Amino acid sequence: MVDNPNRLNLICLRKISSLLKSDQLLWKKYIEERVVKIYCEENNQSILNLNDQQKRKHRRGESFRIDDDDDDNESNMETIHCLHHNQNFFIEYFLHGYCPLNSILSEQLANYLVAHDQLNDFTLTLFSSNVTCLKRLVINIKYLSRLQCHILNQHPNLIELELIFKDSNLNRTNNMTNEIFYQHICPSIYSEFDEIFTIYSPFILNYINLKLQNESRRSSVSSKTNLLQNLPNSSDEFLHHKLLSEIFSNLHPTTIERLKILSLSHYKFFAASQSTAARKYSLADMSPLTKCTTTSSSTMTTPAINSIPMNLRLLLKFTNLTSLNLSGTDIKNPCFDIIINSLENLDTFDLSSCRSIKFFHSLLKLSLKLKWLNLYNCCFNMQLNPTIYHILYQLKYLEYLDISNDSTINDNDNNNNNNNPVIDNENDINKFLCQINCLPRLKHFDVSGQKTISSIALHKFLLNHLNLQFLGLFLTNEKYSSCIFDLNDRCYSKYRHYTYDYHHISTVTLTENDLIVYEPYLIEALKRYRDRIGFIQKILYNIFFLTRSFHSKQQNLLIELTLHIMSIHPNIQSVQMASTACIYNLTRSPITDQIHVKYLAQIVQAIMNVMETFPNHQQLQKNCLLTLCSDRILHEPHFKFYLLATLVMHNLQNNTDLATIQPGVAILSLLTTRLTIDECTRLGSVKNLKCLFQLIEQQIDRLQTMLITQNQQLVLPHNDQTINDIDIVLHNPHQLTSDDTLRFCLSLLWNLTDENAIVCEHFIQSLGLELFQRLLHLFSSDTIVLTKIVGLLSNIAEVSHLKVYLYPVDIILLMKKYIDEAILDIAFSATGILAQLLYDQTDDEINFELCDQMRDAIIKWQNPHSNMVTYRSFKPFLPLLYCTRIPVVQLWAIWAIHHVCSTDRIRYVRIVREEKIYDIIQAIYNEQILFDHPDLFMIQLLKSILHIFKSYHLNRHQNSSAVAS
Repeated sequence: MVDNPNRLNLICLRKISSLLKSDQLLWKKYIEERVVKIYCEENNQSILNLNDQQKRKHRRGESFRIDDDDDDNESNMETIHCLHHNQNFFIEYFLHGYCPLNSILSEQLANYLVAHDQLNDFTLTLFSSNVTCLKRLVINIKYLSRLQCHILNQHPNLIELELIFKDSNLNRTNNMTNEIFYQHICPSIYSEFDEIFTIYSPFILNYINLKLQNESRRSSVSSKTNLLQNLPNSSDEFLHHKLLSEIFSNLHPTTIERLKILSLSHYKFFAASQSTAARKYSLADMSPLTKCTTTSSSTMTTPAINSIPMNLRLLLKFTNLTSLNLSGTDIKNPCFDIIINSLENLDTFDLSSCRSIKFFHSLLKLSLKLKWLNLYNCCFNMQLNPTIYHILYQLKYLEYLDISNDSTINDNDNNNNNNNPVIDNENDINKFLCQINCLPRLKHFDVSGQKTISSIALHKFLLNHLNLQFLGLFLTNEKYSSCIFDLNDRCYSKYRHYTYDYHHISTVTLTENDLIVYEPYLIEALKRYRDRIGFIQKILYNIFFLTRSFHSKQQNLLIELTLHIMSIHPNIQSVQMASTACIYNLTRSPITDQIHVKYLAQIVQAIMNVMETFPNHQQLQKNCLLTLCSDRILHEPHFKFYLLATLVMHNLQNNTDLATIQPGVAILSLLTTRLTIDECTRLGSVKNLKCLFQLIEQQIDRLQTMLITQNQQLVLPHNDQTINDIDIVLHNPHQLTSDDTLRFCLSLLWNLTDENAIVCEHFIQSLGLELFQRLLHLFSSDTIVLTKIVGLLSNIAEVSHLKVYLYPVDIILLMKKYIDEAILDIAFSATGILAQLLYDQTDDEINFELCDQMRDAIIKWQNPHSNMVTYRSFKPFLPLLYCTRIPVVQLWAIWAIHHVCSTDRIRYVRIVREEKIYDIIQAIYNEQILFDHPDLFMIQLLKSILHIFKSYHLNRHQNSSAVAS
């Protein structure tokens, strides 16, 4: 039962998302088929009653409509819509307005689609005014074209609009290679086909062509590769500048008048101007606007230009804006001045990472309005007379000010601009802090990365700002720690939040108390600076050293924040390196036992994303494998098991570092127990098996080398002695002891061949039996290795047509030896191999002496308290259970079933039910008790099995009877 409204809301959103994905797959498949059909017809000049002027000009991206024949046009549109009428799309039902959403639910739906990369032309159709009401809207333009922007015209009540431009324009035009982009885009079901064809056909046709080429390579058929010829050029209808222009042009007039909050972070106003083809969309004559600038701004030493971006001109229509976010944009000074002159009501201004702005005089015009100002990573080197701090001092109404900076970026800029004037930053910022009337209303102040701040200036500033709610001091060299830790300090406030680091303390002398003290400030920094790559790396570095030796008190929160960092910076190698190192520290055993399973699933997914993104980075791959090498992480959460297995196997094939190989084979040996037989078949290819065999050979060589070295160290150096040591190792098979890497490799092979005839064949084809013969000689006294080898041989013995390959390795003599001399684990599997071999023998071939030896051994076995083996099913035992002509074969199968069911009953309940084992055991028991000389030992085992599953069998029988009645 769901008793949490937020939880119920999330469930509904997930269901809507799932239904939309299903709709998109059907609609997109139809569009692909239709586009390819029309393209091929046009390409072969087979369209009837069309002259050259009517043909669609693909290369110029022109669309057409047949105006002369309305009936044909209507027929065409009916054909387009027939699919979704027949399919009863969910989106169509939703748009009928049976269940309209209020503004809160509408915004939550939009935010969910954005967060899960599902906002495209298809899903944007959801936000029709008859079913949704939008006041605040976030749009990630990542997978949008200009086609559906008109939907915004239906929402006159919009007061807040955030547009996200973080993806690259290159991703939106490179239709030849960017398959991920193609998988996410989808046209609306209500767009006209001409427009769909013009905008989407370049991506569809190139994708289909690439798909056909890949299929032809696999099937060695060359005719398919020539199916699509003269493919159209890239569509520019997804480009940022066109999208923004279309969005602004389609806003309702009331929205333009009332819009209060606008975010255009990371938009590149000037990027489009570099392209001649796009120039008309991006540039406009600046001369009328320059007349609007004030005298003071016109006298500044700024570069003279004749044009500004067209989209900037459209931005100036929003005269009632109070909040504007231009963070990460390429806005330049003349345009920056124009914005301030035109948008006089701004009280919130985000200019973080606007590196192209060199002069900030214009901010003074907002001195009576501005309350919130973010200048993170802005360049102040050119701002002289007055300095930036003199300008900031005059912004008396500021409540939020961020002048933090990433020293790495600033240093790079200084190196690239050696001719720039350098201001006396140390004196200016400290004078600014010491001034009595400095920003009296300030509540939030971030100076992280400002390495020239003095503790004296900071102390004076805090004395004048006792109501300050946040102070960012991360990566400031000179600390004033008393204000944070000393309760008696005049500047101390328990209500104030800080970001802080411990770089003034040596990492060698860190104690657990340091973790307790500094962890909250690092967590605060992780929350506030998640988008700032330079800071994030250093924060994670701090967290790594604190958690390397000590247990975090806020483990789940740290994991959640770190995973979020990994998700928003997926392609930044340095961030992923630091993040995976922290995740490893936070998930080490026994700490991992305290982590909620939902976080474990997220951790595995994040790790898989890193492994896919950076397949050739060895240290990063090593971090990932070490993190995943945990029983709980691999056994409890649900994730894409086969995908992870293929990623790890790929890593093994491209890595020679033992520290990476060992966790890799360990992960695979655990993962294969969760794979289906079909997935094990794909993973157990000849190529992969040969890779594992090579690893085993390398381990044998390494172990032999280690043994020689150890023997040499026990005696004085002597040539004859050294030769003898080498001879001992090479000819005495009792000297080697396996290590974890070899054991995991053997476990992996054992799991892959379990009930898998194809992988068993691959094993024999790849000369696996010859390698195992060598292992049997080299590790004849290593019971762990022998257990795994004999276990794998028993898998081969279960495959009828492969049993013949076991005889050349003297399998019967070897297994007879193990029955009496080996530990129970080995003796059990060895007896099973002999039982499988006996099953196929005729009455004349049966060795009754061997049968007696096997029976005597089985009767002496003591059932262990834990499983020796784990079975996928009991199918390999079914023939043996009916083998009454050789009683010992039947006895071994019954003992094996009794063993696993008595030690792990819950695991085998489903198998017993599905394979009707209970009925089979009951039938065998009924037969035995009728014999004149029944096998009392077998009867005892049969009764025990029946007793174990009696309650489950009765419940199942009662339930089925109830249903039948």
